[in-house]
Amino acid sequence: MDFHKKQVFVFDAFGTLFKASEIGEELEQIAGAKTQSLTATWRRKQLEYTWLRNQMKRYAPFNEVTKEALGYAMRLHGLSDERIPALLLPIYDSPSLIGGAFDLLKKLKQEGKTVCILSNGTRTMLNSGVAKTGISELVDSIFSVDDIGVYKPDPAVYKMAVEALGRPIGELVFFSSNQWDVSGASIFGLDCAWVNQYGELREGLPFGEVEEVASLGGIF
Repeated sequence: MDFHKKQVFVFDAFGTLFKASEIGEELEQIAGAKTQSLTATWRRKQLEYTWLRNQMKRYAPFNEVTKEALGYAMRLHGLSDERIPALLLPIYDSPSLIGGAFDLLKKLKQEGKTVCILSNGTRTMLNSGVAKTGISELVDSIFSVDDIGVYKPDPAVYKMAVEALGRPIGELVFFSSNQWDVSGASIFGLDCAWVNQYGELREGLPFGEVEEVASLGGIF
């Protein structure tokens, strides 16, 4: 895929542009040996709950789903210390940028490209993340699933962004570190870049046009 020919660059937020605040040591002091399993369960349930809510047509904002998933993960691990949610739940409001993200966004703006975010996060989360990472001047539009009440990878999410942008779909490219997200977007018809920063094995999912890149810093 020739990224130079693309005019609109759409990015997933968490895990693609943003990474969570570093709280590992503090959490380990509370959860001990259960820390890694706790956070892995939390993330897995967080995703499962968005997908299941899509199926049941019972949308709830991402901050609520995140809280529900953490509650389950804590119960599963026999943890009840209120310091855990106090430590973990705010991390989505104060992220940092993933390596290479700022330089890429700056380059795209210098070249006159349109830069957007399309995320499962709430608009409050996304606005906070953009402001706190210092990229407000580099992002043209923010699209949250809150606007339509359905989560990725439902086709309606990608359709929302494409229609709002009003540009030919061939001018767009969508970046995500999540394979299920790339699968959904590419099957919808978007050209996609899978940011495989951890060297993951390709999932057995349907994919459309997808370019695999190792990092955001390596696409040009």
